[in-house]
Amino acid sequence: MMWLMQLFSRRRLYGDLSDEIREHLEEKTEELVADGMPRKEAEAAARREFGNVTLAEEDSREVWQWASLESFFADVRYGLRMLRKNPGFTTVALLTLALGIGANAAIFAVVNAALLRPLPFKQPSRLMMLFEGIPKLGFPKMGFSAPDLVVLERAQKSFESVGVYQNRYFNLSGDREAERLMAARISSSVFPLLGAEPMLGRTFTPGEDPPGQNVVILSYGLWQRRFGADQGIIGRSLELDRQPYTVIGVMPKAFTFPLRGPQGSEPAELWVPMAFATTELEGWGTNYMNGVLARLRPGLTFEQASAEAQSLSRSIGSNYPPELTKAFQGAELKVSMNSYHEEVVKSVRTLLLILMAAVVLVLLIACVNVATLLVSRAASRQKEVALRTTLGATRVRLLRQMLTESLLLALIGSSLGLAFASWAKTLLLSLVPESVPLPRDIPLDGSVIVFVLAASFLTTVLFGLVPALQVSAMALHGPLQERGRSGTSGRLRHRLQGFFVTVEFALALVLLIGSGLLIRSFAKLLETDPGFRPDHVLTLKIPIPSESYTRAAKVRQFYEQLLDRTGNIPGVKAVGLTSDLPLNGCGTIAIQIEGGRNAGGETPQAICQTWQVGNYFQTLGIPLLKGRSFTLADHIDAQPVAIVSETAARQFWPGQDPIGKRIRWGVYTPWQTIVGIVGDVNDEPLGQPVQLHVYRPYLQMADLFFADSRFGEVRSMNLAVRSQTDPASLTSAVIGQIHSLDPDLAVAHIRTMAQVLSSSVAGPRFNTLLLGVFAGLALGLAAIGIYGVTAYAITQQAHEIGIRLALGAQPRDVLHLVLRQGVRLAGVGAMFGLPAALVLTRLMAGLLYEVSATDPVTFFSVAILLLAIALLACYVPARRAMRVDPMVALRYE
Repeated sequence: MMWLMQLFSRRRLYGDLSDEIREHLEEKTEELVADGMPRKEAEAAARREFGNVTLAEEDSREVWQWASLESFFADVRYGLRMLRKNPGFTTVALLTLALGIGANAAIFAVVNAALLRPLPFKQPSRLMMLFEGIPKLGFPKMGFSAPDLVVLERAQKSFESVGVYQNRYFNLSGDREAERLMAARISSSVFPLLGAEPMLGRTFTPGEDPPGQNVVILSYGLWQRRFGADQGIIGRSLELDRQPYTVIGVMPKAFTFPLRGPQGSEPAELWVPMAFATTELEGWGTNYMNGVLARLRPGLTFEQASAEAQSLSRSIGSNYPPELTKAFQGAELKVSMNSYHEEVVKSVRTLLLILMAAVVLVLLIACVNVATLLVSRAASRQKEVALRTTLGATRVRLLRQMLTESLLLALIGSSLGLAFASWAKTLLLSLVPESVPLPRDIPLDGSVIVFVLAASFLTTVLFGLVPALQVSAMALHGPLQERGRSGTSGRLRHRLQGFFVTVEFALALVLLIGSGLLIRSFAKLLETDPGFRPDHVLTLKIPIPSESYTRAAKVRQFYEQLLDRTGNIPGVKAVGLTSDLPLNGCGTIAIQIEGGRNAGGETPQAICQTWQVGNYFQTLGIPLLKGRSFTLADHIDAQPVAIVSETAARQFWPGQDPIGKRIRWGVYTPWQTIVGIVGDVNDEPLGQPVQLHVYRPYLQMADLFFADSRFGEVRSMNLAVRSQTDPASLTSAVIGQIHSLDPDLAVAHIRTMAQVLSSSVAGPRFNTLLLGVFAGLALGLAAIGIYGVTAYAITQQAHEIGIRLALGAQPRDVLHLVLRQGVRLAGVGAMFGLPAALVLTRLMAGLLYEVSATDPVTFFSVAILLLAIALLACYVPARRAMRVDPMVALRYE
């Protein structure tokens, strides 16, 4: 510990060393004086004989154990003084670094939370998700049906536990206004499988898996918001869909399940037992809507479990009824497996990696900008370096000092960047659309701090090393050498600045091309015809509970009365009901075609199915191309009819008239006659392929569908209202008519179709906005860089410009000279940036719509834009060069 005591007593030791040297010099002086030499000459001779006092003191300190640390502190103090001495340079450099590092930290926080961090469950790497699929029918990947799940649980040996879940909406009513909540039906094995423990109460037991056990577990958010964090909530009774449920537990604040993403699942606000009904357990070949989680047994690999899952396909298929197997016409059932983490993150991985690459490019441009500033600043420090060299500073010592100053800039810039990252992250998450499965609560944790520190040291090397080497090289040019206009250091400085500007423009070009591709893709997306007219249409979802509407006739009567009352509201032009709305997905079935493509035994066809009643096509503005629409005469006792989309008609009956043809769903349902053809409608968000579609009259739905819990959509219809004025202004009137029929109904998803259309492109809009912002930052930094280099070059070349003007050059010649130099730098940067963009933009192919990743229009337009920005950035200093007075420039030199 002696070295530590010496460190804190270093001032005394320094004083002792100085006193000892002074005494030595005094003794030598006295000896020379005694020999008859005058005192002044004796003092000078003693110093000459001793040598450089400062170097002697530094050499003596080198033998002390803490000399390097002390030297570092001295460099830090000197560096801080130099930064304070140049506030303009320091401010610009710090803001540039804070912007680059802050943007990187904000995006890294999101990437870390979404991609890198393990899922918030016990041993998440062993959590798997299982799927079924019938590829030949057009269903490559779907959830499990209940009877198939029973076979899987009985036959599998690779998993220590298997759990099942399914999202479902519930109406929560009681002493307050009814509320529509997203819930999840789960098996009792789910919470133990995830390693989740309740904050209050308990979780489900295996005895609560069968139907009839009305218990519920609340999320922390719902417990806080609806029940005021009541500690006595356990045992309290709630009304869900007008049935009493007993609260048995409350989950912790950090617990979220299901995670957003896989199979369109959404986080639940409450959980109830899965409670498969008899109709579900006997529903072979239907309702493939259950998410299945499983935990790998210890010691088993993913490949071993995946192989067993595939082998279980035959076991499950062998249990299908013969008539169903015959209807499949040889289509085989497949079971597949993937890690739960992969299923959660795969839809956002490409986007996040592209954004991370974008902010890394922004940081590189920021580093290059700061390096350019340091190189320019080096010219003003040439005499300082020469003086320090004369006083004995070595090149290594100068290099260390310059790198220390760069490190100080990076650390201070990182601190500011961390503050900026906190704000930027909050803003970024507020812009994330609901359709993008990203966490909404992301802290700046220790991993982000480590990332910022790593970025600080990396940026120190990136922007500090080359300028530091250049500054330290000045020591080789001789002490106190006057700067020359054509000296080696001047030429090197100009070349370095030109190189840095070229790199900036190359990196900016890559970002601008990526942003340009997304902008063109988004423009194409907005030009897409969705197949309907979204203007002046209000939509509402109206679920009605089976407990209060037990008979099919009563459900039909409610919706018929609602159509009649809504149609009589002043300002309403048309009204209709539908089981699903455009751009929001649809229920898919497999149909058989009489006399069509599969009449000779071919496989059934996958197609979207929508139930509707009222003037649905007129309300949504979907064109009727041939035949007729449904009428009230198309009721349960009438001939079964259907309407198909244009693409379905063309694919199923090429070159024929589809009117009068027949289709059917399943094996036992009656044939339906095609009575009309309508235009294609986008069932998925814009940009997705148009799907085949069949529409069926709601009034012809068989009574057994209303009694079967598998077909919940028949009791949760969407009301669409076309108005003459602003559709939102009709909201109160429409809800009033709904509550006049049933005051306890909870109305959900109140939106205009314009809002539905806007939300369908929210994801691409978000992608385009973010990459556009980063590209704009890169372009701005590149423009600042070329402006700074041009302005500095003009300052250094004032003498040359003065000579040119004195010899007869015109101001416009000077203008052309300066602009030509700037455009040449930008052009070289573009030349190197284009190949890099050609390679990197291929990674974006999955984010583009009707635009190639090598779109020549985008590449050419961005190159022209970059050159125009370079011209604009050089124009201001070029104008200043035109006004140089030759006499003043020559006299100054």
